[in-house]
Amino acid sequence: MKQKANNFQLMRELTLHQQAAIAATLMERMLPNYQLFAEVSQFGDSKLLRNILDLCWEWLTVKKVKINFEKLAEELELVTPEVNQFDMFGVYPAVDCATALDMMLNGISQQDPAEFLNVAKISQATVARLIEHNAAELDITTEAELKKVVRDDPLMHYEMDCLAELIELVKPMHPVGREQMQQLKAWVKEQGLTNLAMELPVFVAPSLDQ
Repeated sequence: MKQKANNFQLMRELTLHQQAAIAATLMERMLPNYQLFAEVSQFGDSKLLRNILDLCWEWLTVKKVKINFEKLAEELELVTPEVNQFDMFGVYPAVDCATALDMMLNGISQQDPAEFLNVAKISQATVARLIEHNAAELDITTEAELKKVVRDDPLMHYEMDCLAELIELVKPMHPVGREQMQQLKAWVKEQGLTNLAMELPVFVAPSLDQ
């Protein structure tokens, strides 16, 4: 996956705040995965995850904002599902979403850009998992064949294209303020799809001003 490696390298070359902005935007595309799982399973707290992501945006766009990220991480852990307790595929994207959001919090609290890169990696891993799940009925006998199926799938191409487009969108943003945040959220709405190609619900990516 040469293109994917290039995306990650290009992301590393951005500033910490730019990488955080990309991670937050990717989270907007992943959050509906958790929301759908929560609705179907009656487990979790979608509003908590929405609130945490909004606070991450606030950290990005408001100077000297004070947020208790340690407390948020503890609350997030309590609503992260255990895979072995649910007999449905949807638990995996939900766990990925919660895990990525936890990494988002770690990246902010520790000022560690590697954690923002991990959000992008998890988003692509979620896509890969769905492709592998859908390929279960195919006559695949080797790991190399499975990797090729994942690499060639249009959904993976879409995921990588979205990250490449986001990187280009964020590059000129110095700094990332409210106007830039609204631009990134508008981009998510224009895409109209989650990273798993589900249609975005209308309540995703609200404005902090609302």
